[in-house]
Amino acid sequence: MEKSEFAKQLTTKEQSKPELATMRIETTIFVANSFRQFGEILRSSGQIMGTDRREGRSPFQFGSDEVYGVSLLLRVAAELSENTIRLFEAKQTYAAAALLRQIVEIEYLAWAFDQRDCDAEKWVRSDKNDRWKLFRPAKLREAADGKFRAKDYGYHCEMGGHPTPSAMTLLQNDPLVIQLLTSDLLGHISGIWEHFVRWGNQHQELDAIFAHYQSLGETTGKFLRDWKAVDHLAGLGPPP
Repeated sequence: MEKSEFAKQLTTKEQSKPELATMRIETTIFVANSFRQFGEILRSSGQIMGTDRREGRSPFQFGSDEVYGVSLLLRVAAELSENTIRLFEAKQTYAAAALLRQIVEIEYLAWAFDQRDCDAEKWVRSDKNDRWKLFRPAKLREAADGKFRAKDYGYHCEMGGHPTPSAMTLLQNDPLVIQLLTSDLLGHISGIWEHFVRWGNQHQELDAIFAHYQSLGETTGKFLRDWKAVDHLAGLGPPP
């Protein structure tokens, strides 16, 4: 995508609002920290709670491979989200875009863990062949029946996911491009958060844990709602 195609989606008014750029950074950092905290909470819970170890089903001797699988995905999401926004801050736009493509794939997996029964435990127990059959991006897009567009994923592959001549756009470190991609990053981590919350609501055995950390969950949701309410880039559709 040429620079002009990015730029035409941004207004002069948007460029004059550095507070929005700050808000995008702060919201991303907060949500990344929430991913990390919930990931650590569930890591401990997944090792102890559940019947997988007792019933001989966990190759890792975890109590619940599903809970541990979700914890693993959240911890990966935390590290990627924080480092992606830090790279955007440092104007290392190409490197940030490469990490952003991985966050898109994490959103796919978060959808699968939320919507498909036992996918988190299948994923954490999977080998390379299993992941190719069940969890590669094309398979998950097909299963999601239109929720995720192949064209959007291809856009992320072109814009940093693979070495392509599109690097010329990213290497200019244009502030407009950075802000558009930062908002896109937030859109994807917002999707991950929403799927995580829905997954949690399906697991009553974790109610006591989530109740203990209710304030963190509510604050995370508020950060994302507040961002969406004021950032008009949050309402932009995917590239044509």
